[in-house]
Amino acid sequence: MAFSAPDILDDLFGKLQRGELSRRAFMRRAAALGIAAPAAAFMARAAGTAAQDATPGASPVAGEAMELALAEIAVNPGSEQPDADPEATLTVNLGQEIDTGDPQVLAFLNEIEISSKVYTPLLALNEENLPAAAGAERVTVSADGTVYTFTIREGMTYSDGVPVTAHNYAYAIKRALSPVVAGNYSNTLYAVTGGQAWREADPAGDTADLEAVVSESIKALDDRTLQITLDFAAGYFPYVMAIWVTYPVREDLVGDDLDWWRDIANYIGNGPFVVVSHTDRQEWVFERNESFFRGVPGIKTLVYKMIDSSETELLSYQAGGDGDFDTMGPASSQLPQIMADPTLSEQLQRGVGASTSWFAMNNTAEPFTDQKVRQAVAFALNREQYVEQITAGVGIPAHTLLYPGNPAYQEEYQQTYDPERAQALLEEAGFPGGEGFPPQELFYVADDASSQQQATFFSQNLSDVLGVDIQPTPIDGTELQSLRTNRDPSLIFSTGNWFEDYPHPQNWLSLVFGPGTTRAPLGWDDPEFNELVTQADQLPIDEAIPLYQQADAMLAEKAPVAFYRHGENLILIKPNVRGYVSYPTSIFDTTYQMEKVYKVAE
Repeated sequence: MAFSAPDILDDLFGKLQRGELSRRAFMRRAAALGIAAPAAAFMARAAGTAAQDATPGASPVAGEAMELALAEIAVNPGSEQPDADPEATLTVNLGQEIDTGDPQVLAFLNEIEISSKVYTPLLALNEENLPAAAGAERVTVSADGTVYTFTIREGMTYSDGVPVTAHNYAYAIKRALSPVVAGNYSNTLYAVTGGQAWREADPAGDTADLEAVVSESIKALDDRTLQITLDFAAGYFPYVMAIWVTYPVREDLVGDDLDWWRDIANYIGNGPFVVVSHTDRQEWVFERNESFFRGVPGIKTLVYKMIDSSETELLSYQAGGDGDFDTMGPASSQLPQIMADPTLSEQLQRGVGASTSWFAMNNTAEPFTDQKVRQAVAFALNREQYVEQITAGVGIPAHTLLYPGNPAYQEEYQQTYDPERAQALLEEAGFPGGEGFPPQELFYVADDASSQQQATFFSQNLSDVLGVDIQPTPIDGTELQSLRTNRDPSLIFSTGNWFEDYPHPQNWLSLVFGPGTTRAPLGWDDPEFNELVTQADQLPIDEAIPLYQQADAMLAEKAPVAFYRHGENLILIKPNVRGYVSYPTSIFDTTYQMEKVYKVAE
């Protein structure tokens, strides 16, 4: 007997209520039907049932075009809170200066931090990590899941009063695929018809025909209607529409200058704040955008300073004067000091961190062209001791890319601490006891004690187990970020990490290590791995998970990187800072709902 999607969802919901099905399993099976709207509706009926780790299907697989069910982000700006200080200044640490502020190019957390204050994406994620309305207030999807139609929010303007239209979003998203712009997140958009071909074309060649295909795939039908056509029904696509590649930079402000953003007169958006000054390597200063569509932000002046040292940052936080930090993310090495302080321990909050850290090995440079060498490094890392001794028990040892709790986490193959196996592999590679192994520099951020501790620990660890010479080497944080961004071939052995952008395995496996990536180490481009993740990306989540699990196991085994730690969020927040929204993996959201933050009036 054939069942309709509603019949099956009714059955699933009954099992959920009776406790026969977990919430995650409910959402996975609903997503496997390719229908987001009923899944979201049923979850709303479930008496407070949360779907924090759900990955709903992006589109229907049969029938008429339907409206995508978008989650809610409540309108509750901090400026309207009765105890809010209308003149409040919030000061936070950016860490290092950004390498780029161009939304269609950027890739690092500090760059996202800056750009997300200025611009509003097409969609957003709410505090349950579900796609929600933002720049677009309504989305419909074709029956085959390949044509998305976005209705742009009525009356939304840039901070200078210019209306935001579908043409602005079309220009920006198309720009993210330009081979001239050369964005670091372009491959999030490779499902767009013609997108990959144009992005990977020689920018010096004739790409007009390729660009024309993309112009047809990403187009404004009128001022409020944006249409995007995909090659396949990508279940993760609504999540991509919630990230910075959709930030609507304006063509009249960008022009042909790739460094357009460095002039803050051009850095005008539709987000909650407006840039008023930027002093290179010192600070960014913002004022609230009085015309922000979800209400006037609660913070009048937002200041980002740039302090590399976590010790200096903590001293500023403790000082508590004007211009000192109101929040900070302490290093794990500072946890004992914080817990011993009665005031700081009360202000500390801890939460799950959807992140993974690793050692990246340039797969084009000897001796890391040899998989056995890379595997030897992976099996030599004493992750457990590192977490216990260096990070004060913060985080958990990482043996794969995906963290426990991710839908595609697997235990079939993991990188474990196995000194004997590591030594045998290095000997098979021709370096018995480390003999003949070329010395390697391991960069760490100068003036950052935790970064230095990390480099020192692992250099000694690898020397003890493998007999190799790893030299901890200080470097300016901004310079190190630039080397990573540009995939400089001189960067042979270095640390790397990934923080989840959206809760879907595609964001980890395909985006970071899959086809066209600019984030994996040089030389990593494995056809078998690419085929697995490409196939998985085109399937509903339940069908995709086994393929993603195979890919995660393959990545751990082939070891282009050696994983060592999954993160945990630590944050200190002054008691007078209120209104912040917490996400499943973020205690203090600054990306999607920053307008709600305020400070209590004294």
